[in-house]
Amino acid sequence: MGHDMQRVPSTTLSGSNSASQTVTSHMDTRHAASSQSLPNGTSQAYHDERGQPWMQNGASGGDTALSDSDADLPQVDTKMIPLSITISRLITYAYTELVTLVDTLPARTEADRRSEILKYTDHMTDMLTKLLVLVRWAKHAPQIQKCQNAIAYLDSQNRYFDCAVDSIYAAFMSMPGVRMRNYDVGNAAEILSTGSYQRLPVAIKRMVPPPKLSKHQVRETLEAISGIIRRRILCGEPVPLAMRRYVIKNGRIVFTVPGEFEAQLTLLQYEDNIPWHIVSVRVLVAGDPLLPSEQQIAVNTRQIVEFAQQILV
Repeated sequence: MGHDMQRVPSTTLSGSNSASQTVTSHMDTRHAASSQSLPNGTSQAYHDERGQPWMQNGASGGDTALSDSDADLPQVDTKMIPLSITISRLITYAYTELVTLVDTLPARTEADRRSEILKYTDHMTDMLTKLLVLVRWAKHAPQIQKCQNAIAYLDSQNRYFDCAVDSIYAAFMSMPGVRMRNYDVGNAAEILSTGSYQRLPVAIKRMVPPPKLSKHQVRETLEAISGIIRRRILCGEPVPLAMRRYVIKNGRIVFTVPGEFEAQLTLLQYEDNIPWHIVSVRVLVAGDPLLPSEQQIAVNTRQIVEFAQQILV
């Protein structure tokens, strides 16, 4: 049959019992002729599933040689079966239905026999008519196959174009990070000529810690703070009677109240109106050691210092 190796679109063949089945086929045409010249001058033959030279529409393979442009197109043959398989399955289905009808007719009445024969005849007529339309339509399968191949080619080119656009955009977005800045020739010349950079922001100086004082500078600073503390006490700084016992040394004044507490204060600046700053407080009140631990008095010195500092401020 001239159309055996054509591929046709999906066609449904339905039956009246379990022998019915759905036969799906898609159109397709082979993309090679019975022979094609190779670069070395030899020829290559194309055969079908049965090993026979491939024929199209009843013509010889030489009449179906594809042009160079058609050969470059991708061949789309997904979910396609040859037309011969569709015809074979329909013949098998018709024969199976006929055998089933012959086996069941003797047990039926005359009216039922006529009715079943008529149903079978009508059903097979419909199936064969559909198959005839499918076979005639399959003559145009090569042209439709070329359209499918062209569409597949355009889709692939569109994907390549999208990938190229995405790659170009990704390269564009990454360019600021890989761009090399110009050499700072002006500042380099200034540093080489003057030995320093004069354009640093002033705020950087506040972030740089000051240099450490030497031991001599520390000693002089503590003596100066002790003199300021002594002057404030002598110039009428109000001191409670219980705290008249004090010692000034190392830039601090130490107040001692026997049996109660010992506090060390200092000044953070040289101005007269600066409030006192509490350095430490030592509580001299202790609980009876004979008492159990849960009855001992727990003193939080840190809270005492914070509370007293708030009062002084």
